[in-house]
Amino acid sequence: MQNKNILFVIDSMGIGGAEQITLTLARRFVDNGYDVDLIVCDNVVLLGIPSEINLHILDFKKSFMDYTRYRNKLHRKIDNLIKENGYEYDLILVELQKATRLMRGYNHPNLYHCIHSTLSQTAFKNRKGVRLFFKKRSLHKIYNGLNIITVSDGIKDDLLTTIGVKPQSIQTIYNPIDRERIARLALEPNPVQEDDYIVHVGRFDPAKRHDILLKAFAFSGLDTKLVLVGDGNQRDRIIAWIDEFGVKEKVIICGFIQNPFPVIKNAKMLVMSSEYEGFGNVIVEALMLGTPVVSTDCKSGPNEIMTDSLVEYLVPINNAEKLSEALQMVYCNPYVIPNTLMDRFLPETIMRTYMELMEP
Repeated sequence: MQNKNILFVIDSMGIGGAEQITLTLARRFVDNGYDVDLIVCDNVVLLGIPSEINLHILDFKKSFMDYTRYRNKLHRKIDNLIKENGYEYDLILVELQKATRLMRGYNHPNLYHCIHSTLSQTAFKNRKGVRLFFKKRSLHKIYNGLNIITVSDGIKDDLLTTIGVKPQSIQTIYNPIDRERIARLALEPNPVQEDDYIVHVGRFDPAKRHDILLKAFAFSGLDTKLVLVGDGNQRDRIIAWIDEFGVKEKVIICGFIQNPFPVIKNAKMLVMSSEYEGFGNVIVEALMLGTPVVSTDCKSGPNEIMTDSLVEYLVPINNAEKLSEALQMVYCNPYVIPNTLMDRFLPETIMRTYMELMEP
């Protein structure tokens, strides 16, 4: 019996969440006996790609008529791969917006475009009137008529209701989180040389609301350290907020860490203060490692992960006082994480849904 054949097309393989999830999925398809090709549009590959995954670089360069030219180049590349390999793809998964724009017009019965973020939050920011109208129209042009997969119901609702996209089909498939892999990585040495700390993991970006986090931490009065794992263009502002809220001696900025799992596993809790998320991989990862989580109840992601008994550890966005109260409550009385609550995010569970896409 001939193996099934999968093609991933993605903007780049940087260190973002969508890239990590794509690699997790690709690895799992390989483990299940599938042949996997991966086309990266930009010449950016920062993650280790296993040799079993066939990597191809489009090397997109922005220039006049860039999307038309590279769209044709990408479509020819896929057709050539089909000829060289001697088989059609059983499933094509397109990740992120540039890849979606470049794949428009490519005909395949099992081609799905995956959306990993709440598009309105980034696309509509500071736009009103005519500018907002044209941005909506641009997104309609990109996504209307496509088969779409969103990684949370919140993203799906945002796409259909806030943006008004009319897809050919749309469904939610949650991100797969490899519990065995992160548990193994969590056994490596912890770069944080502290016995007592809480942790925030995320890029230094306005959406993560480090100002609310630091204000809440200051309000809490907790006798512990706050460890910030990440980096980004708001680093200087975060340092200024640390001084402003008087917590300079209690905050540790680690920067980006390739393997954050030992830090997460050994923390008293993980806190997420975001104004919006697509899914919230780090919440699932922390809970799988046995670390309690306090999170804002932002538009998509956290409230689909923290269900049942964990709902009470969700707090309103942009509310430092409520976040402070939750930090105090969980630090003083850590909760027990139900053993099976995260099973729905395991790769083998998610894989079954993707396999169903290939069924006639």
